[in-house]
Amino acid sequence: MSRVQKNEKENDQAGELRSRIERQKAKSSLPKRSKVHQNKKKKSKVKIKLPMIQLLALFFILLPIGFYSLYTYFQDRPLPVTKSDQVVLKEEDIESIPTTATAEDLKEKESAKAEAEKEKEEEEAEAKAKAQQEAKEKAKAQQEAEEKAKAQQEAEAKAKAQQEAEEKAKVQREAEAKAKAQQEAEEKAKAQQEAEEKAKKAAAEKKNVQAAKPDKEGYKVVLHTVQGEETLFRISMNYYKSQEGIALIKEWNGLNGNEISKGQVLKIPIKK
Repeated sequence: MSRVQKNEKENDQAGELRSRIERQKAKSSLPKRSKVHQNKKKKSKVKIKLPMIQLLALFFILLPIGFYSLYTYFQDRPLPVTKSDQVVLKEEDIESIPTTATAEDLKEKESAKAEAEKEKEEEEAEAKAKAQQEAKEKAKAQQEAEEKAKAQQEAEAKAKAQQEAEEKAKVQREAEAKAKAQQEAEEKAKAQQEAEEKAKKAAAEKKNVQAAKPDKEGYKVVLHTVQGEETLFRISMNYYKSQEGIALIKEWNGLNGNEISKGQVLKIPIKK
């Protein structure tokens, strides 16, 4: 075994001895169990003794207070009156009994009674005024609520009437616009129909004129000045004894319609 190992072993043994010595010292310093139990018993006895002392002290303090209160209660309590002690007095005897404090007592009683009545009247007057005020406020609030409801109802009725008027006006405008559009469409269709008829008639007249167009070399021309209230029909009847000359007069004079004016000079073709 080397020296180092020996030293380590000696150090371990020394450490164990040192720890044993410390444990023994610690055990020797702790108190015994019997002493611990004795100390606990002493503490519990002290705890029990202290509440008992406090209760006794409280009892001795309350005892004289109780006696005094009972004494004062029986002193202030009126003694019972028996029949033998009762004395019946007449009104005359009561009035004739001399007392020094009667007038003052009566005066105080009367003043106290008057004050009580006055306070009562004031309270009644205040209560009455308060009730009147509450009634007025209630009536005012009810009136305001009724006026508000009436105004709201009138506003609703007005808005409803306005809405109905607007709807009615809208319907009327739509009906008028529809009628106007229908009328315009009818007028347009009528104008178109008249134009078609006019064009158709003009085409037919042109066709008739072209069909009945004679040779200009076989006619002599007579100039006719239109007089007042003369028409192509009258001029044709005057020269041709029939209305067939209207187309011939219109062709020779380049007329599109039957309109002629006073003073107009017309060429009247007459067969040779």
